[in-house]
Amino acid sequence: MKNQLSISEDKKFKAAYLILALHTLQIGVGIAGFPRLVYMEAKHDAWISILIAGVILHLTVACIVFVLRSYETDLHGILNMAFGKVIGKFFSTLFVLYFAVMFFSVLVNYIEFVQVFIFPKMSSFFVAILILMLVWYAVYGGIRVAIGVSFLFFFSSVWMVLLLSKPLTMIEPMNYLPIFESDMKEIFSGVLISSYSLLGFELLWVVFPFIYDKKKVGLHSQISMGFTIFMVLGLTLISIGYFSPRQLEEKVWPLLSMFKIISIPAFERFDILAVALWLLVILPNAILLGWMVSYSCKRAHGLKQKHCLVVLIIIALLLASIFDDRQFVNRFTDFTGYLGMFFGFGFPFLLLPFAIIHRMKGKKQNDKK
Repeated sequence: MKNQLSISEDKKFKAAYLILALHTLQIGVGIAGFPRLVYMEAKHDAWISILIAGVILHLTVACIVFVLRSYETDLHGILNMAFGKVIGKFFSTLFVLYFAVMFFSVLVNYIEFVQVFIFPKMSSFFVAILILMLVWYAVYGGIRVAIGVSFLFFFSSVWMVLLLSKPLTMIEPMNYLPIFESDMKEIFSGVLISSYSLLGFELLWVVFPFIYDKKKVGLHSQISMGFTIFMVLGLTLISIGYFSPRQLEEKVWPLLSMFKIISIPAFERFDILAVALWLLVILPNAILLGWMVSYSCKRAHGLKQKHCLVVLIIIALLLASIFDDRQFVNRFTDFTGYLGMFFGFGFPFLLLPFAIIHRMKGKKQNDKK
């Protein structure tokens, strides 16, 4: 494994694209049920949990950028330099598996959306193969295609947020009271439950060498995180204000449920259309994660990226066909969130001391020269 990468200019992109790429990867299947989950933990103080999670998110991304700028390479090169060849490859393999788990989680959650809201008896295999064909096409085109898809699909789907203007007019202010009723344990539980919906910033670890203006990575990454927290907080506040406490706890996907009150002359059940349009939200997630898995597999083990992608798609098809019940999806989603707490939020701070030492050594060498 080469520690330092030489990326051709035609494969690079500007740091500004990170704003939408990171945001679209974070706002996926998790956001549909996020308001209910955080409310069940922190009640009316869910907004406090989200703000605390936002601070932690900004600190984590700042840590990742510091580590990347210290080594000037990607995650797999950093692991190799920090821990040695054997241990570094072991951690690289763990990250490949972690990215694959995130990929599978996005896939099975969206399949469940389709089966619950539109076609209850539709085969999971059929839905999966339709999505994975698009993933194959985009990932095979390279990172610039994957980033371009996230950019295009963001503007194709962001207008759906404006449809929540009707639920916004039906908010009951008393639903926000009482405030400051939760203790620190409940608020902290709300912070932990937020982890799954905020995952996706790990893309930075892999795409860093592909960015032209690396000095702007920190700024654009933080803007993206702020945008994500703003949207998550806004959707949660609308959900708490629109639903009664009991209703919110019973709604598995509050965001999709709010679309039920929207009707247009040509389409009475807009929630069904919203689930279909939700493909524009999760497809960039699947494409970026598919690229992360296949490219990381190539970096960690020297395999061809297209071969890694084929194996990923075959495993995803098998997983979608065998495990298609609600209980499995819930457990798998929770498992992904637990992994994210370590690999997403914890591991960057584990690498921080190594990055500081590496910078100090580099500074001493420059001083000697």
